[in-house]
Amino acid sequence: MRSSHEFVFYAYALNRDARQLELESDEHHHLARVLRMSVGETVFVSNGTGVIVRCSIDAVERERTRLSVVETIEDRSSDTPLILALAILKKEAFELAVKQCSELGVTHFIPFVAERSHLKKYSPAYVERLRRIALSAMKQSFRSVLPIIDQSLSFDDVVSRVADGGPVVVGDADAVPVAGLLSPRPSILVVGPEGGLTDDEYRRLDAEGYRRVSVSAKRLRSETAAAALVTLVGLDPAGSVRIGQPD
Repeated sequence: MRSSHEFVFYAYALNRDARQLELESDEHHHLARVLRMSVGETVFVSNGTGVIVRCSIDAVERERTRLSVVETIEDRSSDTPLILALAILKKEAFELAVKQCSELGVTHFIPFVAERSHLKKYSPAYVERLRRIALSAMKQSFRSVLPIIDQSLSFDDVVSRVADGGPVVVGDADAVPVAGLLSPRPSILVVGPEGGLTDDEYRRLDAEGYRRVSVSAKRLRSETAAAALVTLVGLDPAGSVRIGQPD
Protein backbone atom coordinates (compact mmCIF):
# COMPACT_ATOMS: atom_id res chain seq x y z
CA MET A 1 0.00 0.00 0.00
CA ARG A 2 1.25 3.49 -0.84
CA SER A 3 1.89 5.95 1.94
CA SER A 4 0.14 9.31 1.75
CA HIS A 5 3.28 11.29 0.82
CA GLU A 6 4.17 9.23 -2.26
CA PHE A 7 3.67 10.66 -5.73
CA VAL A 8 4.34 9.75 -9.34
CA PHE A 9 7.55 10.51 -11.22
CA TYR A 10 7.13 11.32 -14.90
CA ALA A 11 8.92 9.53 -17.76
CA TYR A 12 7.39 10.10 -21.20
CA ALA A 13 9.51 7.26 -22.69
CA LEU A 14 7.88 4.62 -20.47
CA ASN A 15 5.97 1.97 -22.41
CA ARG A 16 3.90 -1.01 -21.31
CA ASP A 17 6.65 -3.53 -22.12
CA ALA A 18 9.47 -1.71 -20.34
CA ARG A 19 11.52 -3.68 -17.84
CA GLN A 20 14.21 -1.06 -17.23
CA LEU A 21 13.76 2.69 -17.06
CA GLU A 22 15.82 5.83 -16.52
CA LEU A 23 14.91 9.11 -14.85
CA GLU A 24 16.84 12.16 -16.01
CA SER A 25 16.83 15.96 -15.67
CA ASP A 26 14.29 17.33 -13.17
CA GLU A 27 12.90 13.93 -12.23
CA HIS A 28 16.37 12.57 -11.43
CA HIS A 29 17.27 15.73 -9.52
CA HIS A 30 14.12 15.48 -7.40
CA LEU A 31 14.71 11.83 -6.59
CA ALA A 32 18.45 12.04 -5.95
CA ARG A 33 19.04 15.55 -4.61
CA VAL A 34 15.73 16.53 -3.00
CA LEU A 35 14.35 13.24 -1.70
CA ARG A 36 17.80 11.61 -1.43
CA MET A 37 16.42 8.21 -2.33
CA SER A 38 18.78 5.27 -2.65
CA VAL A 39 19.23 1.83 -4.23
CA GLY A 40 16.50 -0.66 -3.35
CA GLU A 41 13.79 1.90 -2.59
CA THR A 42 10.43 1.84 -4.40
CA VAL A 43 9.21 4.58 -6.73
CA PHE A 44 6.17 4.96 -8.98
CA VAL A 45 6.49 6.26 -12.53
CA SER A 46 3.91 7.34 -15.12
CA ASN A 47 4.23 8.04 -18.82
CA GLY A 48 1.39 10.58 -18.65
CA THR A 49 -0.77 8.55 -21.04
CA GLY A 50 -2.53 6.34 -18.53
CA VAL A 51 0.13 3.95 -17.22
CA ILE A 52 1.70 3.85 -13.74
CA VAL A 53 4.40 1.31 -12.85
CA ARG A 54 6.06 0.40 -9.57
CA CYS A 55 9.85 0.35 -9.80
CA SER A 56 12.88 -0.51 -7.70
CA ILE A 57 15.91 1.78 -7.79
CA ASP A 58 18.95 -0.01 -9.28
CA ALA A 59 21.45 2.86 -9.34
CA VAL A 60 21.56 6.58 -8.56
CA GLU A 61 24.20 8.09 -10.82
CA ARG A 62 25.40 11.62 -11.42
CA GLU A 63 23.07 12.37 -14.36
CA ARG A 64 20.38 9.69 -14.10
CA THR A 65 18.60 7.16 -11.92
CA ARG A 66 18.27 3.60 -13.23
CA LEU A 67 15.13 1.65 -12.35
CA SER A 68 13.73 -1.86 -12.78
CA VAL A 69 10.00 -2.16 -13.42
CA VAL A 70 8.38 -4.47 -10.86
CA GLU A 71 4.74 -4.28 -11.93
CA THR A 72 2.18 -2.20 -13.77
CA ILE A 73 -0.30 -1.00 -11.18
CA GLU A 74 -2.56 1.09 -13.42
CA ASP A 75 -3.42 1.23 -17.10
CA ARG A 76 -6.02 3.84 -18.05
CA SER A 77 -4.78 4.41 -21.58
CA SER A 78 -8.15 3.40 -23.02
CA ASP A 79 -10.24 5.66 -20.76
CA THR A 80 -12.50 8.27 -22.37
CA PRO A 81 -10.89 11.73 -22.09
CA LEU A 82 -12.53 14.38 -19.93
CA ILE A 83 -12.26 17.74 -21.69
CA LEU A 84 -12.77 21.08 -19.94
CA ALA A 85 -13.37 24.07 -22.21
CA LEU A 86 -12.82 26.99 -19.84
CA ALA A 87 -13.08 30.61 -20.87
CA ILE A 88 -9.87 32.61 -20.48
CA LEU A 89 -9.71 34.10 -16.98
CA LYS A 90 -7.24 36.21 -15.05
CA LYS A 91 -4.03 34.23 -14.92
CA GLU A 92 -4.11 33.40 -11.21
CA ALA A 93 -7.67 32.10 -11.53
CA PHE A 94 -6.90 29.94 -14.56
CA GLU A 95 -3.82 28.48 -12.86
CA LEU A 96 -5.95 27.49 -9.88
CA ALA A 97 -8.50 25.87 -12.20
CA VAL A 98 -5.77 23.86 -13.96
CA LYS A 99 -4.29 22.69 -10.66
CA GLN A 100 -7.58 21.66 -9.09
CA CYS A 101 -9.16 20.14 -12.18
CA SER A 102 -6.01 18.19 -13.05
CA GLU A 103 -6.13 16.69 -9.56
CA LEU A 104 -9.80 15.82 -10.11
CA GLY A 105 -9.23 14.05 -13.42
CA VAL A 106 -9.52 16.49 -16.35
CA THR A 107 -7.33 15.20 -19.18
CA HIS A 108 -7.61 18.07 -21.67
CA PHE A 109 -8.00 21.83 -21.17
CA ILE A 110 -9.26 24.17 -23.89
CA PRO A 111 -8.79 27.85 -22.96
CA PHE A 112 -11.18 29.83 -25.16
CA VAL A 113 -12.07 33.46 -25.75
CA ALA A 114 -15.68 34.29 -24.90
CA GLU A 115 -17.37 37.62 -25.66
CA ARG A 116 -17.09 38.62 -21.99
CA SER A 117 -13.51 37.44 -21.48
CA HIS A 118 -11.35 40.24 -20.08
CA LEU A 119 -8.22 38.75 -21.66
CA LYS A 120 -8.19 37.77 -25.32
CA LYS A 121 -5.18 35.50 -25.51
CA TYR A 122 -2.63 33.55 -23.45
CA SER A 123 0.95 33.70 -24.68
CA PRO A 124 2.75 30.46 -25.63
CA ALA A 125 5.07 31.01 -22.64
CA TYR A 126 2.10 31.20 -20.28
CA VAL A 127 0.57 28.04 -21.76
CA GLU A 128 3.88 26.31 -21.02
CA ARG A 129 3.56 27.50 -17.42
CA LEU A 130 0.08 25.97 -17.28
CA ARG A 131 1.49 22.68 -18.57
CA ARG A 132 4.08 22.66 -15.78
CA ILE A 133 1.28 23.25 -13.25
CA ALA A 134 -0.69 20.35 -14.74
CA LEU A 135 2.37 18.08 -14.58
CA SER A 136 2.94 18.92 -10.92
CA ALA A 137 -0.73 18.30 -10.13
CA MET A 138 -0.65 14.95 -11.93
CA LYS A 139 2.38 13.80 -9.94
CA GLN A 140 1.13 15.05 -6.57
CA SER A 141 -2.34 13.53 -6.97
CA PHE A 142 -1.00 10.16 -8.19
CA ARG A 143 -2.74 10.36 -11.55
CA SER A 144 -1.54 8.64 -14.68
CA VAL A 145 -2.67 11.08 -17.39
CA LEU A 146 -0.81 14.32 -18.07
CA PRO A 147 -3.46 16.82 -19.20
CA ILE A 148 -3.19 18.38 -22.64
CA ILE A 149 -3.47 22.18 -22.61
CA ASP A 150 -4.29 23.86 -25.91
CA GLN A 151 -3.21 27.29 -27.00
CA SER A 152 -5.94 29.93 -26.73
CA LEU A 153 -8.85 29.05 -29.03
CA SER A 154 -11.89 30.91 -30.26
CA PHE A 155 -15.49 30.24 -29.25
CA ASP A 156 -16.03 28.94 -32.80
CA ASP A 157 -13.39 26.27 -32.08
CA VAL A 158 -15.30 25.23 -28.95
CA VAL A 159 -18.57 24.97 -30.87
CA SER A 160 -16.85 22.78 -33.47
CA ARG A 161 -15.39 20.55 -30.75
CA VAL A 162 -18.81 20.25 -29.11
CA ALA A 163 -20.33 19.25 -32.45
CA ASP A 164 -17.73 16.49 -32.87
CA GLY A 165 -17.65 15.23 -29.27
CA GLY A 166 -19.78 13.07 -27.00
CA PRO A 167 -22.21 14.24 -24.29
CA VAL A 168 -21.64 17.89 -23.39
CA VAL A 169 -22.46 19.75 -20.16
CA VAL A 170 -22.30 23.54 -19.89
CA GLY A 171 -22.24 25.39 -16.59
CA ASP A 172 -25.08 27.89 -16.23
CA ALA A 173 -25.68 29.70 -12.95
CA ASP A 174 -29.34 30.23 -13.88
CA ALA A 175 -30.11 26.55 -14.48
CA VAL A 176 -31.61 24.26 -11.85
CA PRO A 177 -28.83 22.98 -9.52
CA VAL A 178 -28.09 19.28 -9.92
CA ALA A 179 -27.36 16.86 -7.10
CA GLY A 180 -25.24 13.74 -7.32
CA LEU A 181 -23.10 12.47 -10.18
CA LEU A 182 -23.90 13.45 -13.75
CA SER A 183 -25.20 10.56 -15.83
CA PRO A 184 -24.48 9.72 -18.55
CA ARG A 185 -20.90 10.83 -17.99
CA PRO A 186 -20.13 13.78 -20.29
CA SER A 187 -16.92 13.92 -22.31
CA ILE A 188 -16.84 17.72 -22.61
CA LEU A 189 -17.50 20.37 -19.96
CA VAL A 190 -17.87 24.04 -20.86
CA VAL A 191 -17.48 26.88 -18.32
CA GLY A 192 -17.77 30.54 -19.29
CA PRO A 193 -15.95 33.63 -17.98
CA GLU A 194 -16.81 35.58 -14.83
CA GLY A 195 -19.58 37.46 -16.62
CA GLY A 196 -21.02 34.26 -18.04
CA LEU A 197 -21.70 33.30 -21.63
CA THR A 198 -23.87 35.61 -23.70
CA ASP A 199 -27.35 34.68 -24.94
CA ASP A 200 -25.93 34.24 -28.44
CA GLU A 201 -23.20 31.90 -27.18
CA TYR A 202 -25.80 29.86 -25.32
CA ARG A 203 -27.96 29.67 -28.43
CA ARG A 204 -25.04 28.39 -30.50
CA LEU A 205 -24.32 25.68 -27.95
CA ASP A 206 -28.05 24.93 -27.66
CA ALA A 207 -28.02 24.03 -31.33
CA GLU A 208 -25.50 21.27 -30.56
CA GLY A 209 -27.74 19.70 -27.91
CA TYR A 210 -25.72 20.35 -24.78
CA ARG A 211 -27.11 19.96 -21.26
CA ARG A 212 -27.21 23.10 -19.11
CA VAL A 213 -26.57 22.59 -15.37
CA SER A 214 -25.87 24.65 -12.27
CA VAL A 215 -23.59 23.32 -9.55
CA SER A 216 -24.77 25.67 -6.80
CA ALA A 217 -27.73 27.79 -5.80
CA LYS A 218 -25.20 30.62 -5.39
CA ARG A 219 -23.07 32.17 -8.10
CA LEU A 220 -19.52 30.83 -8.13
CA ARG A 221 -16.32 32.17 -9.58
CA SER A 222 -15.48 30.43 -12.85
CA GLU A 223 -12.50 28.50 -11.47
CA THR A 224 -14.64 27.25 -8.56
CA ALA A 225 -17.53 26.35 -10.84
CA ALA A 226 -15.14 24.37 -13.06
CA ALA A 227 -13.87 22.28 -10.14
CA ALA A 228 -17.42 21.73 -8.86
CA LEU A 229 -18.62 20.64 -12.30
CA VAL A 230 -15.72 18.21 -12.68
CA THR A 231 -16.58 16.74 -9.26
CA LEU A 232 -20.14 16.04 -10.44
CA VAL A 233 -18.70 13.96 -13.27
CA GLY A 234 -17.12 11.64 -10.71
CA LEU A 235 -13.60 11.71 -9.33
CA ASP A 236 -12.52 8.28 -10.54
CA PRO A 237 -14.66 6.74 -13.29
CA ALA A 238 -14.36 3.00 -13.87
CA GLY A 239 -11.64 1.82 -16.16
CA SER A 240 -8.50 1.05 -14.18
CA VAL A 241 -6.74 -2.14 -15.09
CA ARG A 242 -4.33 -3.62 -12.56
CA ILE A 243 -1.73 -5.97 -13.99
CA GLY A 244 0.51 -8.32 -12.04
CA GLN A 245 4.27 -8.63 -11.96
CA PRO A 246 5.89 -8.99 -15.41
CA ASP A 247 7.76 -12.12 -16.40
